[in-house]
Amino acid sequence: MTGNPVRLDVHPQLECAETLASRFYTDPAILALEKAQIFLHTWQLVGTLSQPCSELNGVKRTIADPETYFTADVAGEPIVVVRDRSGTLRAFSNVCRHRAGPIAQGAGCRSVLNCAYHGWTYTLDGRLIGTPEVDGVEFFDRSTMGMVPLLCETWQQFIFVNFDRDAPSLSGYLGNIPQLSSAFPFQGLSLTERRDYYVNCNWKVYVDNYLEGYHIPIVHPGLMKEIDYPRYRCQTFRYHSQQIGPVKDLKPSDTHERIYPPGSGLPEALYFWVFPNLMLNIYPDNIQINIIVPLSHEKTLTIFEWYFHNSRSEKVRERAAKAIAFSDTVQAEDIHICEAVQRGLRSTTYDRGRYSVKRENGVHHFHRLLAEFLA
Repeated sequence: MTGNPVRLDVHPQLECAETLASRFYTDPAILALEKAQIFLHTWQLVGTLSQPCSELNGVKRTIADPETYFTADVAGEPIVVVRDRSGTLRAFSNVCRHRAGPIAQGAGCRSVLNCAYHGWTYTLDGRLIGTPEVDGVEFFDRSTMGMVPLLCETWQQFIFVNFDRDAPSLSGYLGNIPQLSSAFPFQGLSLTERRDYYVNCNWKVYVDNYLEGYHIPIVHPGLMKEIDYPRYRCQTFRYHSQQIGPVKDLKPSDTHERIYPPGSGLPEALYFWVFPNLMLNIYPDNIQINIIVPLSHEKTLTIFEWYFHNSRSEKVRERAAKAIAFSDTVQAEDIHICEAVQRGLRSTTYDRGRYSVKRENGVHHFHRLLAEFLA
């Protein structure tokens, strides 16, 4: 690759802009830059306040309880989220300051954390208090060797972390999402199911596909029956965008065939995307979370999680099974087209294209943010 590898040249005017050059989807060097300059400088969803930590004698403990922890991964960076004795939620790099061993593993309930390599011990507020057999080491100051802290904030029951200590607050990053979704009853949601899908495409191909409804009439015939496509639109904000997909009006004859029957929730489906890799899909009676994880420059993990109220009831489980089956069909269609697009991006006949002004402003907004962070 010649020239500046991080210059995306995305014209600020949608009408004049060209799409990203194909090399930004096929060059492994680009992904390394993206991890360093995007994923470690943005808010990443890593769990929920109901995240299970342990179960003892039938009593379940979650990260909402004191002296609990769970581990996660952000773009290849191991992290640990803890709740200390005083009830403060914190996040740290899960890398020991001695020789890079894992400070914590899995999830559990502990008053201190012990590195699994040499037993260095840390408190849940990050202080290093135990260093076996380091007598004789000169100029060693434990107070400078504590766990590396990360920003950690919550919205509703969702936990986010950020490696960039100078990043804007989570509330500033989410913008008006809390206000726009305020009609949805978040209280009492519980995780009903998680599914992992592996897609043979660059992570940006998958995000591009999510950010436009342009392909719905062609790729998603089932979804097309649910969504009022002529009124489907996308609004862009500082670090996120919102796709609004009004649900078609119901007729008595098709109530049992529809995925989204009338209910007490939102009157329409809300699709929020938060830069760079989070999709928050709010339906009339449930929430679906998608986290897009780049595994390589041409392989992506998409994590799907569904949250319902009263998920143990038989009626809700039937609704959940129906919604998840429908989502699984849509996901299979998206995987098929995204993998085909990735093959096309490798072609010598293609470099870059143009945006649909009416339908692809969300994709253009994403590419502008990529250009900003990679510059």
